Amino acid sequence: MEKQKRSIRMAVFAVVMGVLPVTGVAWAGTDSSSNSAPSAPVSARQAVPSTAPAEAPVLTQHVLQSIKEHRLVELRTIYNGPFAAAMFFNPSTLNYTVVLLKNHDFWWVGQTADGHKAEMLYTKLATQTIRLSAPDIAKIQLDARIAVARSSLLAQQKREAELEQQISAQQKIMQAGTAAQSQLLSEAQALNSRRQELQHQLDQTNAAIAGLQSKAQEGPSLGDLQTLPSASAPVGITPHQKPKIQVRATAHP
Repeated sequence: MEKQKRSIRMAVFAVVMGVLPVTGVAWAGTDSSSNSAPSAPVSARQAVPSTAPAEAPVLTQHVLQSIKEHRLVELRTIYNGPFAAAMFFNPSTLNYTVVLLKNHDFWWVGQTADGHKAEMLYTKLATQTIRLSAPDIAKIQLDARIAVARSSLLAQQKREAELEQQISAQQKIMQAGTAAQSQLLSEAQALNSRRQELQHQLDQTNAAIAGLQSKAQEGPSLGDLQTLPSASAPVGITPHQKPKIQVRATAHP
C-alpha cells in the first residue's frame, strides 16, 4: 500500500511538472475561494469522458498547483486495479479535495470545506473504483490465464515434437535392426545350404574311402588265382612223371 501511495504521489507530481499529460478530467464542486457546499457529484457515466479535453479545468489546475506547492496533505487513498480515489486536506484553507484517477489521469476533481461531505464523496468514489476497475481486473486475470494457457500449449507442443522425434528415431533403429536381421538370416540360410552341400560331398568321399578300404582288406579272389601259371609242375616234367628224390648225406659234427 505504501508503494502504491508513493506511486500515485509520483504520478501527481509528474503531471504537475508537465512530465505526464492530464487527460480525461471532469470536475464538480466550488471554486477554491468559496466555502459553500459542492454540487452533487456527477454520475459514473458522466465521470468517464469519451474524449480528453484540450486543457484541464480551472479547479483541476488549482489542485495540481496546490500539490506542486505542497499545500495539500493526503488523508486517504484507495486503489482498485488502475483506478484510485484520494482525499486531500489544505491546512491553510481547511478545504478538502477529492479526486478520482485512472493510472496517471485525473478523471474527476471535487472540493468542499465540509469534512463530512468530503468523507461521503470519497466513500462514493472509492466504491466507484471497485465497479470501474472490474473490467480492467478481469482483463488482467484473463491475460494471465491466456499467457499460462499459451505457455502450457507451447510446452505440450514441444513435448509432442520431442516424442515424435523419439518415435521416429526408434522406428529408424527398428527398421535398421530388422534389415540387419533379415540380412543375417539370408546369410545364415546361404551358409547352411553351403554346409549341407559340403556335408553331402564329405559323406560321398567317406563312402568311397570306406569302399576302397573294404576292398583292399578282402585280398585276391579265386578268379585272380586261376589266371596265374601253375607252380606244382616243374619245368621239363610232365604231369604223369614223378620227380626223383635225391638224398644227399651231410656230415654232422
